[in-house]
Amino acid sequence: MKKNLLLLFAVLCSVQSMFALTIESGQYYTIANRNDVNLYVKDTGADIIQMGALDDACFWQLIATDNQGCYYLRNKKTGRYAQQCSTSAEVNVTMGDSPVEYRVKECPAEGTDMFGLTSTNQSNCEFTSGCIGWNWKGDNTVQTFAAAAGTNHRSFWKFTLVTPPMVISTNKVYVMSNRQDNNVYIKDNGGDELAMGALDNASLWQFEDAGNGQFYVKNVKTGRYAQACSATAEVPVVMGNTPVAYVILNCSEKEGNDCFGLTSADQANTSFTAGCIGWNWRNDNIVQTYASEAGTNHRSFWKFTELEPQAITTSGYATYYAAEDVLILGAQAYTATVKGTYVSLNEVADVPAGSAVVLKGTTFATIARTAQSDMSANDLVSSTGITADGTQYVLADNEGKVAFYNVTAGTGIPAGKAYITSTAGIKAFYFEGNNPTDIKAIPNENLNVENIYNLAGQRLNKMQKGINIVNGKKILK
Repeated sequence: MKKNLLLLFAVLCSVQSMFALTIESGQYYTIANRNDVNLYVKDTGADIIQMGALDDACFWQLIATDNQGCYYLRNKKTGRYAQQCSTSAEVNVTMGDSPVEYRVKECPAEGTDMFGLTSTNQSNCEFTSGCIGWNWKGDNTVQTFAAAAGTNHRSFWKFTLVTPPMVISTNKVYVMSNRQDNNVYIKDNGGDELAMGALDNASLWQFEDAGNGQFYVKNVKTGRYAQACSATAEVPVVMGNTPVAYVILNCSEKEGNDCFGLTSADQANTSFTAGCIGWNWRNDNIVQTYASEAGTNHRSFWKFTELEPQAITTSGYATYYAAEDVLILGAQAYTATVKGTYVSLNEVADVPAGSAVVLKGTTFATIARTAQSDMSANDLVSSTGITADGTQYVLADNEGKVAFYNVTAGTGIPAGKAYITSTAGIKAFYFEGNNPTDIKAIPNENLNVENIYNLAGQRLNKMQKGINIVNGKKILK
């Protein structure tokens, strides 16, 4: 009988260990204190790490480093990282923009799913005597303190794997569709009133930090901002050049996943309960003010889709190769057709897989969509890693002059770069003005351009310190 009980105990222990939490890179977790599991670690935007009730500042992404059991700790709301722990006790832990490696070690002596945390600059990261790690300080901040498992319980933390609600981030870009019809998107078409319609490059938005948990609502294509809402219902929302603070509240509990209400911060009621005036979809595809109570008036709520922003070079131009059918949001996309001594640019709405385009703008994002643009006259070619024969031209910014520059024969063009070809013997095709249609040729005698790349295959305006590839030759500066 005793033998059977021991066997049962072993099985139960095995089952418990099977279901113990394993940290997965890229996943999100809440981190609560061992002594009070209702007290969570959060990044409120202050210098030091705070603790308090569960809210949208409490979701942490653990990103694995090259060292086993080590991670970067990134806050979902702010995009910031936990910084290095002091090697002295009772020093607050801070937040910052640079990733810092942490040792995150399970400590079963403290209970199920309990972990110790300390940065890897410490001489002891094993949570035994002499280890300095995170600790709950009395003013509800995180400090350094002795962190030996089985003692100093406030130095240990309960991890819970979560799927966090969407948190508005200043580091992302978004599209906003109506709660009632996910195919109707908010956009800035350049008119006075905030418009709605099919998804296109006027539909991409950024949210800039306005302080106090509020945001400026900025259109990526036009650079304009949503202006203040009227306190009266059924008045169109307009666009302008002045940033205006907005309250953007997650109303997913009553309106569905990733659904938000938006209203300017000057409103008397910004809680999206009875009496709140916020954005609403008007029948003629204009955004207007209207009653915005979560759970009712569903046309007053908006589904957000988060996208990864991609920066275009400071020149405002870039080439882009589409590996799959995509819609370009936030920037104009053009095909390029060589016509003797100039190149004609033609705007396209989408980009079929296997095609390359010229982009104009500052920031863009892509979203998978069946592409229908005609690419038959497009002379842009994606390089497979070729050696130039003297007829290829690549897009580059040479001392502020953006052009398709001729690549010297024998120079390698890295895979994934887009180029055009011409046998006209022209040195470069230059963009003219801010709204290009035709790119003119510049006479050879007016231009003396070297082809300079770094080892990553990126074109440079001038030689940089280290190894440069100049006209196909490696040169050390």
